[in-house]
Amino acid sequence: MNLNMTHLRNRITMLPAERRNKVVEGYEGYVSGTTFYGEGLPMYTFYMKKYAGVSDEGKSMWYMDETDSEGNLTGRRVTTTEFAKATDYLCGDPIPDLYGGFGTSLNFYGFDLSVAFTYQIGGLAYDSGYAAAMYSPANKSTGMNWHKDILNAWTPENSTSNIPRLQYEDQNQNAQSDRFLMDASYLNLQNINFGYTLPSKITQKFGVDRVRIYLACENVYYWSKRQGFDPRYSYSGATSQATYSPVRTISGGINIQF
Repeated sequence: MNLNMTHLRNRITMLPAERRNKVVEGYEGYVSGTTFYGEGLPMYTFYMKKYAGVSDEGKSMWYMDETDSEGNLTGRRVTTTEFAKATDYLCGDPIPDLYGGFGTSLNFYGFDLSVAFTYQIGGLAYDSGYAAAMYSPANKSTGMNWHKDILNAWTPENSTSNIPRLQYEDQNQNAQSDRFLMDASYLNLQNINFGYTLPSKITQKFGVDRVRIYLACENVYYWSKRQGFDPRYSYSGATSQATYSPVRTISGGINIQF
């Protein structure tokens, strides 16, 4: 049995003065896309709107900082159905709490079996593939696929759903928010190798020292938060619907040693 694990922790300790142009939740730094780089924060900290569920009319809601009549912040968060009015917040980071691998090798009466796993615990990733499949219908989307979860979208009869109603050309149906941030934990069965070595008393009759027959499989299977969500190749916390998971490969053969 073998096991390895790694815990990674990082913080941005200092930024140039010209980069400290924004203060978010007490951290000085700068925004790049959906990432906030702030002193004291981990790299790639997500900075986006926070999803607040679905309104009584089936519209998407997001959180926003409340202001008084003079435009001063009250310190409270309220909800809005207008995406442009929603506030961007710090939403976690992709750094896992723990990652590594484990495996084992067994031998029994000529049979041998080796199995290797990799894993990750913690961290976040933006599931852009799922987000892209939760869009609102429009003329330009002819021929595109939906995720099956769209069948659970809000309707008057399904008013407890957290998936907004389908509305023609709703630009914010799948707007970028922490709604699509997923726990990036996974368990990956990386490879299996199974073989049988013929007894030497048989092989030596033919002038052969060793004969092993084997069957191997790479990228066997992985388990993640959602089927189709593969956080294994994401370093900055974003997956892509244009990238395939590693291909499963099955092979077999015979090793002969003279």
